Amino acid sequence: MSAPLYTPQLRPLSVGEALDAGFRLFRHRFGTLVVCVVAPIVPFAILSTLIQASIDPDAFDVNAPASSTDSGTAVAGIFVSGLVLQAAATLAIGACFKAISAAYVGERAGAGESLRYAFGRVIPLILAYIVFVILLIPAFVALIIPGIWVAVKLSMMFPAVVFERAGPFKAVGRSWSLTHGAWWRTFGTLLVTVLITYVLQLVLGGIIGGIAGASGDISEAGFAVVVTLVNVISLVLTYPLIAAVTTVIYYDLRVRNEGFDLQLLAQGVGGDASRFASAPERPEVPAPAEYGDGFAPPGERTPGS
Repeated sequence: MSAPLYTPQLRPLSVGEALDAGFRLFRHRFGTLVVCVVAPIVPFAILSTLIQASIDPDAFDVNAPASSTDSGTAVAGIFVSGLVLQAAATLAIGACFKAISAAYVGERAGAGESLRYAFGRVIPLILAYIVFVILLIPAFVALIIPGIWVAVKLSMMFPAVVFERAGPFKAVGRSWSLTHGAWWRTFGTLLVTVLITYVLQLVLGGIIGGIAGASGDISEAGFAVVVTLVNVISLVLTYPLIAAVTTVIYYDLRVRNEGFDLQLLAQGVGGDASRFASAPERPEVPAPAEYGDGFAPPGERTPGS
């Protein structure tokens, strides 16, 4: 990990500031985040496509009757391929959380370091995802509103698994506790992020539909390649952004609820915590180039922005 670029500030953030912080982190660490997603997602996306094609022969046949897509075989293919892709997604999300947290304390964690860190937590992350789904399904079956409420209450599970090395069930309690009294603020921040990613996915879904409609004679192999590429691009754009905003919310909740400080944050991401023992929260005269490389505290203007 390279030397620190600057010393950031930890303070409670408004919804707008949290979104701004998340987007800045996403922008300034975009290259690293792309690698964190692409490295695990691409091979597993290809494997997922192959599994779906082997289970459902008509999965990528654009001329297949619509009724065949509703068969039990098709559903099984989608389910199994989705599980495979989700396993890679948990590793990608964990790696993004690591890279973004390092940026939050003014340090730089490379993609390799972030992926190794996430790999050490991949089993707890997968188990946390399973617990998350198990708890969420009954709430959505009951009604949409209770489902949304539970989803927000559980939204800090994955940061707790990565940063606090919590098990999946402990992570449920941590997320529930952290969001206590902050549900609406957390919901508002996540809602804006989800809507943005939803629009991106709609656009990419339209690309698939457009290609399928314009090329009625496209081969199954060709269409499978298109679907795989669009899925990868969709995840590359959406996962880092969601991870960035979720990381900001997580630290903001800990600052508000627990007086979380920079030394604890640095320790949690394996950074140099000693420099925060007596250092001020930010340098008095930062070099202009330093602010161009990393996340500037909310409310401060970066040179050239």
